[in-house]
Amino acid sequence: MKNLWKQCGWIAATILGSALFAFGFSCFLLPDDISTGGISGLALVAVELLGGGSVGSLSVLINLPLFLIAGLKIGKRFFFGSLTGMLCSSALIDAFALIPMPATEPLIGALYGGVLCGLGLGAVFTAGASTGGSDIVVRLLKMKWQSVPIGTINICFDMTVAVLTGIVFKDFTRTLYS
Repeated sequence: MKNLWKQCGWIAATILGSALFAFGFSCFLLPDDISTGGISGLALVAVELLGGGSVGSLSVLINLPLFLIAGLKIGKRFFFGSLTGMLCSSALIDAFALIPMPATEPLIGALYGGVLCGLGLGAVFTAGASTGGSDIVVRLLKMKWQSVPIGTINICFDMTVAVLTGIVFKDFTRTLYS
């Protein structure tokens, strides 16, 4: 019974964290085209470049090849936990995007969205999983460049996505808010 609770506990934390991340992203960041970095941010940029689509669906499309490449190199629990987190957060990003949110100042949206996304991702990471995407890329790069801190690799990826956001939306303040 104790083992079952451990199993269900990390899955529940992954799902709850993914939902909190998706809510923060869709309800506070997405309305102002503010990126979280990572694959969700990259999907936001892709939606703008394509002239349509949904961030959640494009996140899944971008993530699938990463999961195939990573395979089980990153560990079975991390792999399956991240697959759960990715599918859950992607579906909920699209679902929460349907909620009509009142307009806010971009700074307020960035702050609330950042806090909610951070809390959600913290719960997912504490469960030993991720929401996929850049976390998988970062883990694979860390295996290759063991001397480079994982935080450095992660911030470089996220900063690249934030800069792309400003370029694609032709608004450097989007980069700063991101």
